[in-house]
Amino acid sequence: MSTRATAWARAREGGFEFLLSLLVTVFALIAAMLFVLAAGVPFRKGGEAFITGAFGTEFNFASTLAFMVPLTLVALGWIVAFRAGRFHVGFPGQILVGSLFVSVVALKISPPGILHLPLAVLAGMLGGALWAGIAAWLWAKRGVNEILSTLLLNLVAIQLLAWWVRGPFHDPETPLPVTRQIPRSAKWPELITATNLHWDIVMLAMVLVIGFLLSKTSFGLQIRLVGANEEAARHAGMSPAGVGTRALLLSGALAGLAGSSLVVAASTTVMVEDVGSALGYTGIAVALLARNSPWGVIPAALLFASLVQGSAQMEATVGVSSSLVDFVQGLMVVLVLGATTLLYYARRNRQGRPRKPRSTPAQVSASREVEVASS
Repeated sequence: MSTRATAWARAREGGFEFLLSLLVTVFALIAAMLFVLAAGVPFRKGGEAFITGAFGTEFNFASTLAFMVPLTLVALGWIVAFRAGRFHVGFPGQILVGSLFVSVVALKISPPGILHLPLAVLAGMLGGALWAGIAAWLWAKRGVNEILSTLLLNLVAIQLLAWWVRGPFHDPETPLPVTRQIPRSAKWPELITATNLHWDIVMLAMVLVIGFLLSKTSFGLQIRLVGANEEAARHAGMSPAGVGTRALLLSGALAGLAGSSLVVAASTTVMVEDVGSALGYTGIAVALLARNSPWGVIPAALLFASLVQGSAQMEATVGVSSSLVDFVQGLMVVLVLGATTLLYYARRNRQGRPRKPRSTPAQVSASREVEVASS
């Protein structure tokens, strides 16, 4: 197949993936509005409350954009691990440990002012990577399933940060479980005054970084080969365990980066014992809606952020419970997974080989890349 034909096939597949995500989103939103109508709220009134809450004012729109940042970073972390064939649910713990490392630099280290914030952000990435590294080591050296290990590590991280905030880093001037105030030199400045939006929004550029890394670098080639076919990767001279470990470390670093955003870009000046670990699971849902494509993460994260912000307004003005958001998010994930499964079986049946699974596009691409790497 020529290069032009391959590029056209990839573009067509990408367009189909986008259309599928769009249809899933529309269906889920329609289902949500049916629940709103069943609650006795007129469609127009509920829709206006939602739009106002997500985009209606400068403050609300800024809050939506601010909420996008950690969701985007966590989603990118999932995509990196997924492309390498690794699945883990350790983002909540990695966010918490990343925020813990941020607090150490922010409150205990006093570098020159211009270096304080970069060091705090890097510390967050380091904390997330180290926490993911525990699961990566257990998987690579002891064969422990990373889903199980990361799930248990989440529980450890919750207790660790709670002890951290209530013990060594507790502010003695208040009985509340909070740290001392984080100095301004370690905080992202506000992008829009008197809103939740800070300059950490520049970290959305990580979409470009991860997209380039996965598609244009040798490490990205290794990730794709290992994720598509470990045996083919071994024949090409690669170590699936080594590539998978590095992918998990990068995934954890992105989650730690999200944790740093929740601490040094927060509207509050102190750190609490749960800085937003629930975003770890929501970020996975964002990645699934984006069909595990870095380029689809931004619109998917914007949608999920607007759902959270808009639901708060709906609950306050028209009395619709904000728990409806959890239903919509879960429905999106179920629909995406269901559609993916149906498409797989439909494609396999069209080939007339029901007993032999059809090679996925990623595996076909991997075999070609192995031939190129071996030549």
